[in-house]
Amino acid sequence: MLPPAGPPYAAAPVPARPPRPSGWWFVAGGALLVAGVVAGVVLFVSTLSGFLSTDARVDATGTQEVTVPTDGERMLWVPEGTSVRCQVLDVATGEPVRTGAVTGDLRRSDSSGSWVGVLRFDPGSGTVSITCPGATGTLLIGPAPSVGGFVGGLLLTVLVPLLLGGAGLVVLVLTGVLWATRPPRARV
Repeated sequence: MLPPAGPPYAAAPVPARPPRPSGWWFVAGGALLVAGVVAGVVLFVSTLSGFLSTDARVDATGTQEVTVPTDGERMLWVPEGTSVRCQVLDVATGEPVRTGAVTGDLRRSDSSGSWVGVLRFDPGSGTVSITCPGATGTLLIGPAPSVGGFVGGLLLTVLVPLLLGGAGLVVLVLTGVLWATRPPRARV
């Protein structure tokens, strides 16, 4: 008996190559890049908000009563070059509020002057009376910046945009390579 003239089975069909990715993948990659930039700007501004925001501006002479938010510690900023001891009282109770010294050298400035952070305090009921004997100019009261919040904010400011932008770049590169090496999609 002679062997058959051809193979006893048909050759396996060559699988079709997958088509190009949708053009929407380029949009997704670009959107991730834009989201990374936006996240970086937003996180940077929010990290510096302790230095940028002011709850109140009060005259330094005499005793001033002011209302501040109660969502965390506040910082009293005095004009640069001023050396004063200030007292902060909770108006609702008449008692001194818990205060603390500022660790480090915190300074801020804007078009109306330069200030140094001198006192951290608990806002108590939210309405406080501030007395700074011998002070002149304008006092600022704002959220007290924290080292942990600042360091965490800086890490987020770097890592979130890096991850979003990196993911966007990977999506764009992979989509570009697949777009260039695969056949076009069939038109429906």
